[in-house]
Amino acid sequence: MSDTYSRIIAAAAKTELASLGFRQKGQSRLWLADRGSWLNVVEFTPSRWSKSVSLMNAAHWLWVGAGFMSFNEAVSSNCYAEFETEDQFRSAAGEIAKTGRANALAMDEQFASFEMIADFVIERARSSPERMAPSWWGYEAGIASGLIGSFEEAGTFLHGLTDDRVTGRAAPLLALIANPEGFRGKVNDVVAQERTRLKLKALARPAF
Repeated sequence: MSDTYSRIIAAAAKTELASLGFRQKGQSRLWLADRGSWLNVVEFTPSRWSKSVSLMNAAHWLWVGAGFMSFNEAVSSNCYAEFETEDQFRSAAGEIAKTGRANALAMDEQFASFEMIADFVIERARSSPERMAPSWWGYEAGIASGLIGSFEEAGTFLHGLTDDRVTGRAAPLLALIANPEGFRGKVNDVVAQERTRLKLKALARPAF
């Protein structure tokens, strides 16, 4: 049953997502669409306790260089189905995949340009100055600020980090605050490294 269960999910995902440029990551439940500097992600989340599936849509910023498949912005859903029979589960998986497609299209629209991404991450960090701005959100906002040319704000965000997971990552960028070309080059290196790690094709030209 396990193979049948997984095949049903994969078939539903392919039907709804392939036309949007999504490809399955190995044999996992992750489907990825390459958007150059970021990945549009659909996860058909398994359960540890039952043959079931739920849905998560997310964006993974390649320019952050997390080193793992981080969900930098995630949209959960109320979609959930347990395997009872093949026909029942095939129908349920198809509906879940349709929702995944709709959410993925909405994410493509929300993040249609890097300027839109930058506006999003900067506002998110500004609105959470005490809890998240000193951590990953502030780190993302600092990079985004630098990439759109707001280097004073980039310095404010990056200097304000206190989380050990990001302070070391920020140090090379802080050294390049007064060097826009060097800053962009460093971020482009991060993107290239993340793409290599995730076995994505090299970009024909730098992301930024």
